[in-house]
Amino acid sequence: MNEILAMLGLAFLFTLVLGGLVSTGLGLLVLFHVIRPQKAPADESNRINKLRLIWFAMKHEDRFVEMFPWLKEDETDQLNKKEK
Repeated sequence: MNEILAMLGLAFLFTLVLGGLVSTGLGLLVLFHVIRPQKAPADESNRINKLRLIWFAMKHEDRFVEMFPWLKEDETDQLNKKEK
């Protein structure tokens, strides 16, 4: 019985570590893109606007559909169209 509990504990710990690595990786990716040098015509020192853009894109994805029509479609549907 103790062996089963130990294995379940290790599986739970592994799940937590894996989830933490994925979360940390995504956070580092966002941080990298905020810190990296800006391309013209953006101001090189304006990192706050980049963070605001990321937040806006996460909260209001519906406003980007006009600019990017592929956001209206499901990924599977898009892949099936390309295969035909």
